[in-house]
Amino acid sequence: MRKLIGLFVFLTFVGMQICFAQTREITGTVIDKSDKSPLPGVSVIIKNNRAVGTATNVDGKYSIKVNENDVLIFTFVGMKDQEIAVAGKNVINVEMVPATEALDEVVVMGYGAQKKGTVTGAVGVVDGNKIKEVPTASFDQILQGKATGMQVVASSGRPGAGAIVKMRGISSINASSSPLYVIDNVPVASADFNALNPGDIESVSVLKDASATSIYGSRGANGVIMITTKRGRMGKTIFNVKGQWGFSTRTRDKNQMMNTKEKLTYERQLGVGYGASSPTTGKPMTDEEINNYPINTDWMKEVFRTGKTQLYELSASGGSESTKFYLSGQYFDQEAIAPGSYLKRYTFRVNLDHKISRKLKFGMTASVGTSKEGNLRSDRNVLNPFNYVYSVNPYTKPFNEDGSWASDPTWDYGLNIFENIAMNPSYSNLIKGIGSFTLEYNIIDDLRFVSTAGVDYSQVLDYQYNKPESKLSQVLQSPGFRADSYAHRATFIWTNMLKYAKTFNDVHNLSATVGTEAQKSQWKGFGAQGEGFSSGRIDALDKAAKPLKVTGNVSDWRLLSFFALAAYDFDSRYFVDASVRSDGSSRFGKDNQYGTFWSAGAGWNIHNESFAENSGWLNQFKLRGSVGTSGNNNIGDYDALGLFSTGSYNGTSTIYPSRLPNNQLTWEKNFQASVGFDSKFFNERLTVVFDWYNRKTIDMLLAANLSLTSGFASRKENIGEMRNRGIEVSVSGDVYRSSDFFVNLYAMVSHNKNEVLKLYKGNDIKNGWNNVISEGKELNVYKMVRWAGVNPVNGDALYYTKDGQLTNKYSEDDAVILDGKSPYPDFYGSFGTNISYKGLDFSADFYFSHGNYIYNHVAFFNLSDGANANSNQDKRLLYDQWMKPGDITNIPRQDKGNSQVMSTRYLEDASYLRLRNVSLGYSFPKHLLDKVKLSKLRVYAQGLNLVTWTGFTGIDPEVGNVTSGTGPASSNADFQFPASRTIMFGLEIGF
Repeated sequence: MRKLIGLFVFLTFVGMQICFAQTREITGTVIDKSDKSPLPGVSVIIKNNRAVGTATNVDGKYSIKVNENDVLIFTFVGMKDQEIAVAGKNVINVEMVPATEALDEVVVMGYGAQKKGTVTGAVGVVDGNKIKEVPTASFDQILQGKATGMQVVASSGRPGAGAIVKMRGISSINASSSPLYVIDNVPVASADFNALNPGDIESVSVLKDASATSIYGSRGANGVIMITTKRGRMGKTIFNVKGQWGFSTRTRDKNQMMNTKEKLTYERQLGVGYGASSPTTGKPMTDEEINNYPINTDWMKEVFRTGKTQLYELSASGGSESTKFYLSGQYFDQEAIAPGSYLKRYTFRVNLDHKISRKLKFGMTASVGTSKEGNLRSDRNVLNPFNYVYSVNPYTKPFNEDGSWASDPTWDYGLNIFENIAMNPSYSNLIKGIGSFTLEYNIIDDLRFVSTAGVDYSQVLDYQYNKPESKLSQVLQSPGFRADSYAHRATFIWTNMLKYAKTFNDVHNLSATVGTEAQKSQWKGFGAQGEGFSSGRIDALDKAAKPLKVTGNVSDWRLLSFFALAAYDFDSRYFVDASVRSDGSSRFGKDNQYGTFWSAGAGWNIHNESFAENSGWLNQFKLRGSVGTSGNNNIGDYDALGLFSTGSYNGTSTIYPSRLPNNQLTWEKNFQASVGFDSKFFNERLTVVFDWYNRKTIDMLLAANLSLTSGFASRKENIGEMRNRGIEVSVSGDVYRSSDFFVNLYAMVSHNKNEVLKLYKGNDIKNGWNNVISEGKELNVYKMVRWAGVNPVNGDALYYTKDGQLTNKYSEDDAVILDGKSPYPDFYGSFGTNISYKGLDFSADFYFSHGNYIYNHVAFFNLSDGANANSNQDKRLLYDQWMKPGDITNIPRQDKGNSQVMSTRYLEDASYLRLRNVSLGYSFPKHLLDKVKLSKLRVYAQGLNLVTWTGFTGIDPEVGNVTSGTGPASSNADFQFPASRTIMFGLEIGF
């Protein structure tokens, strides 16, 4: 097939060989570097006169007439383009490498791309093939364990839920610590990733240090994630079809809830519930009544189901020398493990590149996605199914004999979770669009002008309806309730750049860019509520008998920037780069709206030195380092302005000042220094990358107290300081590799040490129930009363006073800061393997986190020592409780009069190891595919979250409540949607 295509291209180009005045003829052979086989149909053209060209014949040979100063360009579908100067040569032989290798050699950076060998910054690259191997709906969750220094944890296990991503620690208390996401040069909001197709991604660059991020100025303090989508390549149109089908189940759960016999026995002991007062006799139940009770419901099995997922995708790519295109469409449908939770998504993408003339070309990218997600209540009550299954009593049933919903009259108004989900629907509709248009004009050979305009648009409609027939409406004494909220956000960006690149004397490589950028973001939202509906089938807001509330809000902000960057390398041995950017933001005080940020980096490719060239074991050793600043503009749009509020006084409308302005309010600033090395050994079989960084944040926004004579208690000012220091190591080794068999092992680990350096007047800041921000401590360290166990003499719960003395009296005044215990791990990372044998491929990825602590709020309710005995409880309260003097146990004496108190009893080490992803596939050989005119046929199976090893007893050691603004790790594990175990089967066809 390839030879026939090559012969066609050869004959086509032969016809183009008209009589141009050439001085002499060049000949040569083009082969595939991997197997040394000749490549027919390789396009060979003259760079400055593209009308002149030829193509290799079936033996990979070519000839072409050239001038002495000409440069030849060799191109072939799926291979890296090569440019070779004639420069006195009569024979030019070429070895071509796959385009995937070309991607490894070029790294997408801020406002351009750079050879990987001359990058001075800390940059991780994630190939698109690794992204598509993880069967999850939201792109950011796929990044977990793919790059050092980037901590990724799931915010929820629901379909389409985003991840919480932090780069090299937490940089702020009150501003956001999330990285900047850029898709094809357009900054985008991460909250909408569930409306994007991860299959469209070609590669991801993770920019971590100052040299890589400072060019983004006030948006780069928390790192930058550059996403490049797929583009078309010259050649025939290639179609790819993909289908996936699979199922999801609950992951591990160490909670052991009581069954009917155990719960009734426990209730009888404490004198509560049915066990103490039989529904038939009104007296404490006998052993016989308990043993013969007819209902014993396992609510976990009743509520949780086997989720289902299906995905269908079609893409096409190809093009000519002047026009290249990539098209794709995808349908994704997932039913989660809990009823009422689902995600349906449609996505479409068009990427187009067109060369108008020798000097002018343009490119465009456009994607649109629409999704509908079923929402479950997340309150800490029975409306939340993940609360319900741990709380409802086992001696109640989900359905009556006639199939109607049953209820538990002894508990929380008799609400039934199935009735609640069916009769109180809630969902979100999302439309997401991202587009960019780029125009590039070559002014002269080494100087070009590039202009890019882009937009990121999203529209969300949230729907909630409590039908008038629902049990919840009866409890609320409401004849039906409907609430809608609508919001749209649009970000527009326009970037203009002059880019210069030139090589002098073959060894001096210089590049420079100067540019301007303007960005505008608008947000508008409104909501409406109504009450009183005649039927659950009628939910239109205008049919509500009583309009309740209408709300509305608008917000916008703008950014104007000027930037420059330059890079120089000498003979690929010594290289330096520098950048500077000035940002002006509408979010800050009028006296401090502009900030300047800079970086400088240097590197040394030791392997290119003459003393290392003959080393048989060293292939690469690059030392690099950088220093620079960046800013954080992720605050409220109007935080610097004085605000007025409205009210009423004696029936008269009023307006009054509610916040003082701060004209000095300015950026939170990051200063970061980083050094590291990239190395490859033993014919590139072993790769080791190391980084050390020191990152300091100054001018953090904190509340500063004001004199009460001002009429205000406080206002935000630039006061605080924080530091993050850490190391990152990644190792990859090819244990065995041949033309048929390949085995690779990899591992990466990251360590970050955070310290709060300065707060307002040194005052601690309480953050949530059990966390505190304190000078000299790690951010968000726990401050709690310490649990001391159970007194074996009388069964009392024991605690430590702040002075370390034992007491059976609980007092919040005895809370102390727990050094070394915070929600953030000591280290985290991943390891795994990639194996291929002929057409078979196998990969396994493990993710781990060690040293972080989480407050287990589920245990707080389920190990309540009798205080919460009307709800179901953990078996340990019945079997491990203190019963008589001398008992050694960690479960106190049970009594319905006990109080629920927060202490370190429920603070647990949440270290875990998870088999994150496994993939097994088979690609059919080419000689079989040629017979059916296919270019690709692969079948595979994938697994996600297959096994978790942990001592944590909560629902999930990864998913939990994240402390606002200071994530990413959970400080409180509540009744959250857990991660699901997913098995997928797939088929990919190319033709």
